[in-house]
Amino acid sequence: MAQKEKKREDNSINEKKKSSLNIFKIIAIMLVLLMLSAVGFAVGVYLKLIDIPGMAEKWKLYDYPVIGQYFTKPQMNFEPVPIDDQQDPQAMAPVVNPPVPATLPAVQQVNPALVINDIEKEKLAKLKQQEDNKRVSKLARLYGAMKAEDAVTVLNKLNDADVLAILNKMEEDQVAKILSLMETTRAARLTEVMLKGQGAATN
Repeated sequence: MAQKEKKREDNSINEKKKSSLNIFKIIAIMLVLLMLSAVGFAVGVYLKLIDIPGMAEKWKLYDYPVIGQYFTKPQMNFEPVPIDDQQDPQAMAPVVNPPVPATLPAVQQVNPALVINDIEKEKLAKLKQQEDNKRVSKLARLYGAMKAEDAVTVLNKLNDADVLAILNKMEEDQVAKILSLMETTRAARLTEVMLKGQGAATN
């Protein structure tokens, strides 16, 4: 008898364990399904497959007490005006815009990209001019440090524009020495250009 009762107790305990395991499995499956549906909903909203504002407008979710705080009621960009039944019919007639004269001055459209390009071109031109001035100043210092005879030997192989740019950056006494050693016709030609101010670089 005792053994039978013990078996019954064991069987009842096993059944309780099985039923609790089954309940646990059911709860776990429900939690997994709930998580999957939440993830699916979030992905749908992220990929814009689910239109939340459209759903809120369609079902007027903003009017419900608890969830309404998460949805904004659409605002009208005008104030409603009460309609008076006794208004003058002429006052209710639609307003017609006056005709636009055909001889309006044409407004010239300016392409902003072209304006930007012009500004960039001006900046680049200024930068190039500054770099050129730096190079010419450096060459003028180099030729100024040389003996006048050596400087003339090299300058005689350059064109007039380059020689003028370099001479305009040099000290006057050094320029005088170089011009005195140059061929007279070329020295006269360079002097004439310098006198007229052509090809002069700013110091």
